[in-house]
Amino acid sequence: MDREVHNLNNKFFAVICATIGTLLLITGCGKQEAVETQAQTADVTEQVTLLTPEQMSASMAQMEIDEETRQELTAELLEENDMDTSVMEPKRTTRGCTFDLPEGFEESEEMADVYVTERYPIDASSIYYTAMDQDTSLQLMTQETFTEQTQESLRQTYEEDIEVSVDSFESVKIDGYPAFRILCHYQVEGIQITQLAYVINADKSYMVIYSQTSDYDRMEAYEASAATIHVK
Repeated sequence: MDREVHNLNNKFFAVICATIGTLLLITGCGKQEAVETQAQTADVTEQVTLLTPEQMSASMAQMEIDEETRQELTAELLEENDMDTSVMEPKRTTRGCTFDLPEGFEESEEMADVYVTERYPIDASSIYYTAMDQDTSLQLMTQETFTEQTQESLRQTYEEDIEVSVDSFESVKIDGYPAFRILCHYQVEGIQITQLAYVINADKSYMVIYSQTSDYDRMEAYEASAATIHVK
């Protein structure tokens, strides 16, 4: 049983990383082989007022456009869809995020940037923290985009269709920076996983992801920890 839970947790973190990578790709950060032409760029500019955030993000990802143009398109789409445009404002240089670990958690000896319980892998509750290069277009993420990409990552990892239920998807502020708070759950290999994620858009993109299985309810401790998240 311990080995099964350990393997499940390894797969779970692979899903998290794949989901994050896919979200960055769909918002235009990923590099794809494409030939940019003036006609293509003009076409995207003309359609910007007609596309949903998901469609525009996909269009931006399908072609290599220069950073200045991509920033302009992102700002325009955020404004037209009444999203948080503060992500486009100049920011101070940050050095990371801090947060208080719940009692009983410690840094994993096996996985970088992961904190686990003292009873791991019997208790598979865990916290994952990562920092990435900033991508302002990540602010275009919606509940639909998150759900679709997480389900695709799960499908690729487990080779089966797994339904992701998003309990809440909120735009929040952390130390003045735009952020997302996402609570979701899904079932894999007979085990239900609940995930609480914070995505912060500063001069870098920071993510803190809390997870638990149905065997342990640590959500109150997770919420208390999340309340201490600060950008330094």
